[in-house]
Amino acid sequence: MDKRVLSKNGIGFILAIFSALLWGTNGTFCAILSELGLSTINIAELAPMFIFVFNFLVLVLTNRSAFKVEKKYLLLLMIDGIFSSGVNFSFVKSVTYFPVGIVSTLVYCNVFTIMILSRVAFKNKITLQKVIASIVAVIGVGLVLDIFSAGFSLNYFGLLWIILTISMWSMMVTIEKYLLDHSIDGNAVLMYMGLFAVIGLSFISPPWTLVQSIVKISDQTAGMALLAVFSYGMLPQIGCYYFYIKSLQFIEPSYIQVAYSLDPVTAVILGYFIFNQSMNLTQILGILLILTVVGYVQVKESKM
Repeated sequence: MDKRVLSKNGIGFILAIFSALLWGTNGTFCAILSELGLSTINIAELAPMFIFVFNFLVLVLTNRSAFKVEKKYLLLLMIDGIFSSGVNFSFVKSVTYFPVGIVSTLVYCNVFTIMILSRVAFKNKITLQKVIASIVAVIGVGLVLDIFSAGFSLNYFGLLWIILTISMWSMMVTIEKYLLDHSIDGNAVLMYMGLFAVIGLSFISPPWTLVQSIVKISDQTAGMALLAVFSYGMLPQIGCYYFYIKSLQFIEPSYIQVAYSLDPVTAVILGYFIFNQSMNLTQILGILLILTVVGYVQVKESKM
């Protein structure tokens, strides 16, 4: 097989790793913004708004023709945006029934759903290597999030919200890969996704309430809150999605999800250094397990 194609796979996985590391800061920034006074729905709405505005400006400055999209693709972009807002909302609902560590671990199991959808939509093979890497990554995520000491009580409503989160996330990634494969500009994909996500969340909380909340907390903190808001927009949103959409152009979605097992690793390390949270032996073992599987996949993708 062409070595150039294989080297692109390696590059794509590295981009996915950068995206995962930036996404790992999301929880930290959400905690900071929440402490400053922003509501959960405000934070959920702020994310796609940053993505929409940034990519809109990029297209205006670099590729205005990308705004024009065929109707059939525009419909998919609309569905993608609705799923994006749905993921944020259903995840928030899930953590009202289960501890966040359990929810995050179960939601991460979408790697298997994405693997199946990739097989159906893109004819990507389901190999033993992918299955084992995914299983080990899920175990690693569970250890890092320390779910085995969190306790678990089955709640069918909570389980339904988790299933909805997994389904919408998996469909969202599959749609975005399909659009990229059909030559839709990556910035246009993100711009329309952000736009329709904002519209979807606006039915729950109008955008002007978000602006009012940001102005309020900014006044209360002498403008320091704006630094937190801007950092949240630049790192786990704009930066993360930039590397994500680039990596999706090179590799299949299931490998991106394996890279995203680094998300809780980043979150736990930031929690240790910023919030003085403890880190036990189980979490350290999980981190080593995740680093091992991510390193293994990177080597295999580069040298296959």
